Amino acid sequence: MEIKKEAIILKDKKKVFNVVNRVDLYKNFVPYCSDSKILSEEKNQMEARLDFNLKGIKTTFTTMNKIIEYESIEMKLIDGPFKYLDGRWEFEEISGKTIIKLIINYEAKNKIIEYTVGKSLEKITNYLVKSFVSESNK
Repeated sequence: MEIKKEAIILKDKKKVFNVVNRVDLYKNFVPYCSDSKILSEEKNQMEARLDFNLKGIKTTFTTMNKIIEYESIEMKLIDGPFKYLDGRWEFEEISGKTIIKLIINYEAKNKIIEYTVGKSLEKITNYLVKSFVSESNK
């Protein structure tokens, strides 16, 4: 399955990129994110974990993120409720505004996970993008 989200933020892409790349702060402003941690970090790579509790449905994602500063963040699932999950954040600046794009491809481990977590993932991506728009505009 594929999920695509896009938004325009009235800030430069460096500011927007820095909000998205500070995974450890998600717990402070992303709805239903109960915890967020950077597990390891190197120059162009980060291992991060997000915990969500969406109306009683708890899920955790650990990803390895390949970072091209101010351009993109590619995510690959290390651990979570999916056979696979990969995603990509893209940042494009036009006239001082930033277009952010989030594309996630995933396959659930089974039908039960697809029904519960798969539906939650769509909501989580909506919350993520809206939260980054709001946080970047502060």
